[in-house]
Amino acid sequence: MLKKTEFLPGILACILALGFIANAFAGDVKLVSDALDSVCRVEITWGPDAPNGTPVEFYTDVPRNWSITKPDRLCYRRASTPDNCDSGMTQWNTLWKCAVGAASGIEEFSLQ
Repeated sequence: MLKKTEFLPGILACILALGFIANAFAGDVKLVSDALDSVCRVEITWGPDAPNGTPVEFYTDVPRNWSITKPDRLCYRRASTPDNCDSGMTQWNTLWKCAVGAASGIEEFSLQ
């Protein structure tokens, strides 16, 4: 008869496999700059827990038709006034906007 500790490696392997399968079925989110001619500063973060505790990427002088694609969940915030980077990039002035990828394919998300 198997001991309880002999089941542990099998259980861990199953948990890892399920995690990889879940990621394989999660879609991508594409942030597209289509509404504004230019945005002086954009911050993005992504992942299942975004924007909480996830790394942030910074982009400056984001032109129209710029885009970026990330897996699972993508969040962004921009300067309050698109042409004034000093207009605020804090959690009080600019709230995060997020979109979640569909089960498959790419979910487009407009930078507004």
